[in-house]
Amino acid sequence: MDAIQISLIVLICTSVLCILALTIFGSMLLYSSKKFMDSLNKAADTVNKELEPAVKDLKETLGGVNSIVKMADKRVQVLNCALNGIVGATGVLGGKLKGVVEGAIAGFKAGINLFKK
Repeated sequence: MDAIQISLIVLICTSVLCILALTIFGSMLLYSSKKFMDSLNKAADTVNKELEPAVKDLKETLGGVNSIVKMADKRVQVLNCALNGIVGATGVLGGKLKGVVEGAIAGFKAGINLFKK
């Protein structure tokens, strides 16, 4: 055998071993990635199942908070209307009372002026 033939046989054997090693490594990589994807899928399903009751409870809580806010808003509007009525009535009463007090003071001054003369 020549050196070239020995070199070619060694090259072919080395190439076959490299291709075999790469095939084994690739198949192991594919198997590991399949297991990882299955685990990831199972984790996503678990999270979905666990989140459904939490989301439902959150919706109920938000509905309760929303109704409380609406009630508080209605009560604030009622209080605002009542305060506006009180302020308006006080203003009208104060205006009339001011006129009465001014009239009484004017009458008192007129009476004093009568007795001064």
